Amino acid sequence: MKTGLILPNNLWFCPYVNIYVNLLKELSVDYDVISWNRDGVKEDAIQFNYTLKSRRSLSMLWAYLKFARFVRKTVKSNAYDRLIVFTPQAAIFISGFLKRNFKGKYIFDYRDLSIEQNPLFKRRFVGVLSSSYVNVVSSPGFLKYLPEGFEYIQSHNFDISAAIASIGHHAVMKDNNIIDVLTIGGIRDYESNAEIMRSLANIDGVSLRFVGKGPSAADLEELANEIEAENVEFKGYYPKEKEGEYIADSDFMNIYYPRRPSHDTALSNRFYNSLIYKKPMITTADTIQGDYTLKYGVGVAVKDCKDLPKKLKEFLKEMDKAEFEQNCDELMRTFISDYDRWNNVIRTFYRI
Repeated sequence: MKTGLILPNNLWFCPYVNIYVNLLKELSVDYDVISWNRDGVKEDAIQFNYTLKSRRSLSMLWAYLKFARFVRKTVKSNAYDRLIVFTPQAAIFISGFLKRNFKGKYIFDYRDLSIEQNPLFKRRFVGVLSSSYVNVVSSPGFLKYLPEGFEYIQSHNFDISAAIASIGHHAVMKDNNIIDVLTIGGIRDYESNAEIMRSLANIDGVSLRFVGKGPSAADLEELANEIEAENVEFKGYYPKEKEGEYIADSDFMNIYYPRRPSHDTALSNRFYNSLIYKKPMITTADTIQGDYTLKYGVGVAVKDCKDLPKKLKEFLKEMDKAEFEQNCDELMRTFISDYDRWNNVIRTFYRI
């Protein structure tokens, strides 16, 4: 049995693919990743090499049509028995192909609110949901935006072995007096990161690091130079195996996002890493991540960055380390339970 994993982005930006890859390897299932190489970086995948010239609607539409044609051709030539399709964009543009050739033989994995919210794509999206073997969502926050009448199971973007190992594990505590705030991974949202930067720039006892790459990285670095932020550092691309080292050196994980439905409903990679490495998080209030943060006491949830340095210092001063670690474990156990259900469903899919 051979599987194609369809991903409209570079693998580096989509670590959630690994939860499927790891399980496919365990099940000895032959697979290929079919990805869109937007960055011009060679990766272990069958790549659609196309760099976006513009993010305007017509340019994006044309690009996705080309990607969909590449996917259909690749799937046919490799004679896959099963597919795993990530993101509504990818699924919608090959929806007819999926219904005709893979009804009940593909998994649809939903990660972000996107074009399916546009009435023009609603019908195609419902077709994607109705023709799949199972529909997977990565956050319960998405459910209020998704069509009713379908069953959705939840996955989580973490290495299950790391998640299990984190239970009962104690956080690495630093010896110095500097509060290090870390933004790691894809650097995408300029406004929220700029707000964090302006709030923390040149504050005694605080440092801010941006480790990763993305469309907003260069603009944020330019802003840091403009405001002469001496306590802000940029590191750019990093190999994923180094991620844990950067997180261990931090005191807070920056997961402060702008208020948009797509951001309000998602659970980010940094959110899980905050729990695994037991590092307090900074999240946006009145969002799914902010709600978890407050309910379990695993960081600060803020509506804006006013007085943020004071809030960070107060949290660390009042934090009971043992209680904080227990809270991280309690939340992670609920996610591991979700993972177990997802794991059983995917295993059944490959026994059919």
